[in-house]
Amino acid sequence: MSLPKIDLPIYELKLPSNGKTVRVRPFVVKEEKLLLMAVESKVPSDVITTVKQVINNCILDGEIDVDKLPFFDIDYLFIFLRAKSVGETVAVKLTCNNVVDEKPCGNEFMAEMDISKVEMITYDNVQNDIKLGPAAGVRMRYPNYSIMRKIEELPEIDKKTHIIVSSIDYIYDKAGMHSYKDYTTEELKDFVEGLTEENYKKLENYVDKFPSVAAKIETTCNKCGFNHKVRYTDFFDFFI
Repeated sequence: MSLPKIDLPIYELKLPSNGKTVRVRPFVVKEEKLLLMAVESKVPSDVITTVKQVINNCILDGEIDVDKLPFFDIDYLFIFLRAKSVGETVAVKLTCNNVVDEKPCGNEFMAEMDISKVEMITYDNVQNDIKLGPAAGVRMRYPNYSIMRKIEELPEIDKKTHIIVSSIDYIYDKAGMHSYKDYTTEELKDFVEGLTEENYKKLENYVDKFPSVAAKIETTCNKCGFNHKVRYTDFFDFFI
């Protein structure tokens, strides 16, 4: 005789990128263990793969492809699932930036963050079709989760160019449209690094205005008593 199955709650949320409603369930204990194992491995690729696997397991609408979703959709989905599965509050470490007697306080202390109230930071009038000349330009796209998280492992000096390269969908000129799929990463990197500073900044402005997930924290330093109001956006390592 088989054991009974306990029904899991089903939730609906809208994907930030397109407003599409998806149904999800919370992740279960065995999936939480997978996440813990991935974090303990200290291998970023394991964390990326496991996060995507757990999200894919929890999405009840089969037509959603997590590899095609923009990175901020995955962030938003995972934070939502984490809140519904483990708890709505997460302890995070903050550093006090208050100046006391002309010296920074620098005290590190823990604060509680309510992830059930995260918000999307977006910008108005962001165009993905960027003109680079009279008959030339670039059409941009949002990178997926795997690409963005792998870029985070690069040296700081290389990150911005790699994000721009990974955001190119088409390059066009008088000869026609040139898909990123037809070129190597190195060829696209050479193209980007061969632009004038003015045109490079146009592409840089696009990636600087990627949507992102944020949570507000209001807390008091337990050393100097300074009241902090923080917009927290670094979610990659917090989730267990």
